[in-house]
Amino acid sequence: MQIKKSNETVIKKILKLTICLCLFLLLTQVSNVWAHASLVKSDPPRRASLTESPSQVQLWFSEEIEAAYASVVVLDSNDNNVTNNEPQAAEDDRKSVVLAVPELGPGSYKVQFRVLSVDGHVVESNYGFRIKNSQ
Repeated sequence: MQIKKSNETVIKKILKLTICLCLFLLLTQVSNVWAHASLVKSDPPRRASLTESPSQVQLWFSEEIEAAYASVVVLDSNDNNVTNNEPQAAEDDRKSVVLAVPELGPGSYKVQFRVLSVDGHVVESNYGFRIKNSQ
C-alpha cells in the first residue's frame, strides 16, 4: 500500500514538472513570434559626429525586410530631404538596406526610415548624426 502511494506521488511530481516545462517552452516560443524587426545597427551610427560626408547610409535590422517597400531619406536641420535616391537591398543581406547619399556639408542630419519586415509589420523611426566643420 505504501509503495503504491509513493509511486503515485512521484508520478504526480513528474507530471507537474513536465507540464511546467511545456508551458515554459511554449511561452518562450510565443515571445519570439510576437517580436518585430528592429534597427540593430546603422552606418553612420546613431549620434555619430563625422569629419567627412558619408557616401551612403546602411541600416541593419533584426529580421529580414522587404527592401522593395523600404523608405529611407536623409533630412537636413530644416527637415529638407537631401537625397534623391531610393534605398536598395544590401548585397547578400536580406536584413539590410543601403541608400546612396550625395556629398553633405557640415551640419546636423536625420536619417528617417520606414521598412516592412517579412512578417508584415512596419518599422519606422529616425536617428541623427552630424558632420563637423573640417577646420
